[in-house]
Amino acid sequence: MKLCLFIFLFSLSLNCLSQDERQFRELFSAELDKDIRKESTKKYHFVAHTPLYKIDLNGDNRKESIFYETKDGESWLHLLAYDEKRIKSFKLEPNGTGARIYKIRVRHLSRDTLSLIVFYYEGLTKYIEVNSTVRLYFLTIDKRDFKQMHFYKGPIFWEEKRTLQGHYHQRPNKLSFIDLNKNGVKELLIKQGNSASVYMYKGLGEWIHF
Repeated sequence: MKLCLFIFLFSLSLNCLSQDERQFRELFSAELDKDIRKESTKKYHFVAHTPLYKIDLNGDNRKESIFYETKDGESWLHLLAYDEKRIKSFKLEPNGTGARIYKIRVRHLSRDTLSLIVFYYEGLTKYIEVNSTVRLYFLTIDKRDFKQMHFYKGPIFWEEKRTLQGHYHQRPNKLSFIDLNKNGVKELLIKQGNSASVYMYKGLGEWIHF
């Protein structure tokens, strides 16, 4: 599978749902787990979503779809099958105004595991100090089986802050994929200046970090 880089320009592509809402309700009529059933029956007042982004996630030469949706301040990432029936939905946790996914990187961690690294801008807060952050989420698919798909809330990747005293800083990180222990599974290496943290995938959605 060709490795892909998605950049979601949500400021341009988010469109309020009105006529499209019935279409998306039809997409979500499949059997869903408890959390998704609860979400799908809740009444929302404001709903907006990106277009569908197509990619073959399980190597069967049929493209699945990914799209991001915001509903009354809630953030959702949806995956649809090749026939546009919903496979799974994942809820992200905003921490301020303007939260959105702005990029997804797709990488094979190993022969058996595909990972989508989701860059999620958690939003801006202006209570006492001004603060905004980007967090990484890790979506993994093991053995090309959507039943072995997991979503993991990862670390802060970028931070911007202005203190009450006027101090301002940005702390960007750098993300690399390296098989550090030579076991055939790539680790995620996140560097910030001279410090670094490593996220190691153990399988079935389990990660350890140090």
